[in-house]
Amino acid sequence: MNKDIIKYYLYTNKLKETLRQGWVQIGIKKERLESVAEHTFGCLMLAIAIDSQYDLKLDMYKVLKMLTINELDEVLMPDFTIRDNITKEERDKLSLKDIKKITDGLLKQDEIISLTNEFNERKTKEAVFCYHIDKIECDLQAKIYDLKGVFDYENAKVDLDYYGERSKEIEEKSKCASDIWIEYDRPKFDDDEIFKELLDDIRNLTIEDIK
Repeated sequence: MNKDIIKYYLYTNKLKETLRQGWVQIGIKKERLESVAEHTFGCLMLAIAIDSQYDLKLDMYKVLKMLTINELDEVLMPDFTIRDNITKEERDKLSLKDIKKITDGLLKQDEIISLTNEFNERKTKEAVFCYHIDKIECDLQAKIYDLKGVFDYENAKVDLDYYGERSKEIEEKSKCASDIWIEYDRPKFDDDEIFKELLDDIRNLTIEDIK
């Protein structure tokens, strides 16, 4: 049994050194970029903070576990971004295959697979919350990189080519690099007032806020 625990850990340990490809592809000018494991940590911290601030009546054990394993598939598959032109269906299929391999031998493998499917389907309030956390953590990190002067506006504009009919609207509403990512993600929070307000607060952060 212990060999399966160690095998699982050795898989997941790789996420500490797996860089978030969004930052790589967008050309963040920083010597040390965020890893996938650090993104997961950020999501967990945000979830705890929001749960502590609002009475959302969520199963937080499920939320924290779902967020913890959400990026697990990136041990084996790429950290796909909008530039990779892969559909959600294709990504979910690859994700499930890789998670089955990574968790092989664990007695609660079925629970991990079930949580993965629940996140991907986004039908429960916990799954929707986790999806929102996953997205807004990226926006917050983008703002931090922007305020630190390592996120170039012209580089960010390259992503506009992938935004379809919303490209012009997003560009008109954006004054800096992180605005482009924030405005792209905005419709994802249309049905959640807490996240809509949080997104506005993130957009309005200043350099003084992150010192």
